[in-house]
This record gives sequence, structure tokens and C-alpha cells, in this order.
Amino acid sequence: MTDTTRADSREMIAVHDMFRREFSASPGLVENVSPGDKEHAAVVADHLAFVSQLLHAHHGAEDALLWPKLEQRAPEGTGTLLTMMRDDHEEIDRRLDAVTSAAAAWRAAADASCRQGLLLALHELLPALDRHLTAEESGALQLIDAHLSADEWAQVGHHGLAELPPEAHALLFGMLLHDLGPELYELVKRTVPADIFDVVSVAGPREYARHLRLLQGTA
Repeated sequence: MTDTTRADSREMIAVHDMFRREFSASPGLVENVSPGDKEHAAVVADHLAFVSQLLHAHHGAEDALLWPKLEQRAPEGTGTLLTMMRDDHEEIDRRLDAVTSAAAAWRAAADASCRQGLLLALHELLPALDRHLTAEESGALQLIDAHLSADEWAQVGHHGLAELPPEAHALLFGMLLHDLGPELYELVKRTVPADIFDVVSVAGPREYARHLRLLQGTA
């Protein structure tokens, strides 16, 4: 039977706020690592790799399952928005690649010069990412709700989640649920099978708290 329940894309705001928080905090985490402290640099570099992986998975799911459907179904005139979304993804991919390269050099040396290179790459990524997330929220979410079913929208999220190893799910949900207001928390809860949410809603915040202690060098 065809699902006629419409998508509710508000959970995208929770995902976007997670990316805004984690990437915006990253320069401060890098600056907090003392020159020569390779162990702490590796922890922060791993964190950057993880949130970059999450963002790649998120954008990959949109490219594979979201934009093509909207292109077929959305009203005439929305092609410009969808082209901008794809172009944004390509630009962000390039800037993420620069962050990855700079983080690898910094991990190896943990010196002031490499740290400055990584900070520069992060500061070049942040405005491009924020512009994209804001444009997506103001333009694409209403198209999703109007032209996708709830099942089709759920498939986008599942596609991104499938890109991550199961052992990473607790940390992902810890990041996602952190500081969520009651309305968005309940919305995210409804999108996750109850037996899974019962686990990740407890294990996730604990894992994220442990992760933050490591990042800040207070573990």
C-alpha cells in the first residue's frame, strides 16, 4: 500500500544544528592542543574525521535520494535551488578535503605551523557550511514536506546512517540529542525504532560526554 503520510523535515534542523555546533567548536579544540602534544592532536584529528564523515554521509544521502525526487516532483522554478544545493555540496567537499589534509599534517607534527594550516582550513569551511545549511532550511525543507512521503524521507536518513559503522551510532546520537529542545527531541525519537532509541538515548549522551572530556584534554 502506498504511504500517503507526508514527510516532516524538521528533524533536519536538529542535524544541521549538530553540524553547526561541532564544526564551530573545532577551531577552539585545535587551539587548545599544546604544540608537540601528538596524543591530544590525534584525539582532535579523529574527531574532525568523524564529523566530516557524518557530513559526507548526510550530503551523500541527499544527493542520492533527495535531490533527484525533488527535481522530478517540485514545481517549475526550483531547479535553481537544487543546482545551488549540489554546487554547495561540491564546494563543501573540497573544503572538507582541505581540512582532512591539514589535519593529517597536524596529527603527524603537532607543531604551531601545521596547527595554523588546519585553523585556516577550518575557517574557510565554516562560512560555506553555514551558508549552505541556512539556504537548505529556508528553501528545501518546505519542498521536502510537500513532495516526499514520510517513508521516502525516512529512507534518506537510513541511507546516511548505513554509511557509518554500528559502533559509531552511540556517539552520533549523543551529538544529535545534545541540547535539543523538547519538540525536536520528540520528533527525532519518533523517527528512530523504539528499541534502538531506548538504547542510544541513554548510551549516546554518556558516550558524547566521554568524548568531550577527551577532546578537551580533561579525561
